Amino acid sequence: MEGILYHGSSNSDLEELKPHRSTHQKNCIYATPSKAVALLFIGKGEGDLDTRISSVDGKPELIERREGVFASLYNCDGYIYEIDASTFEHYDYLWSLEVISFESSIKPLRKIYIPNVWEAIEEQERLGNLTIMRYPNRPKSVPLDNSDLIEKYIRFEKSGLKGAVGDLLRIYPEFAEEVGKQYPEFFEENNNKKKQ
Repeated sequence: MEGILYHGSSNSDLEELKPHRSTHQKNCIYATPSKAVALLFIGKGEGDLDTRISSVDGKPELIERREGVFASLYNCDGYIYEIDASTFEHYDYLWSLEVISFESSIKPLRKIYIPNVWEAIEEQERLGNLTIMRYPNRPKSVPLDNSDLIEKYIRFEKSGLKGAVGDLLRIYPEFAEEVGKQYPEFFEENNNKKKQ
């Protein structure tokens, strides 16, 4: 790729960006061509369990899954790191607005301080760069009880992201019965671990 990409972080002193393993189960460095998207990855929280980040016709869309999540997640400061795009590529298994590099480290070109991430996100909304759906508003594809997460987190767990279903049930304990129906091995495995 050519040009500049962006990486959002709450960390103020990243001299180098290092790879990490995410839901794709690959050690890589993530970036995006969108400043608005980089802002969405600064907040600390439970990731997909708090929000849904997607794109509609190439425009980022942020959905608040639980009431008050945006305020707790993004009412903080943070940083956007500008990075050279030359080692980054988009792959079919990635979200449309993310790219990855398999370099062992990448030195940022510039660091931009964001005093309040939520205010910066709302500014991106005003500029038309981002759609925000505040709880309980959401598209029909995202049920109000967030049960769409069940199948997704079972898939994460089965693909090797150990702890994914445990994280789901920590935030949404009411899903335990349905998880038991769809993935009974999860409870069997955990019961066996407790007995050992």
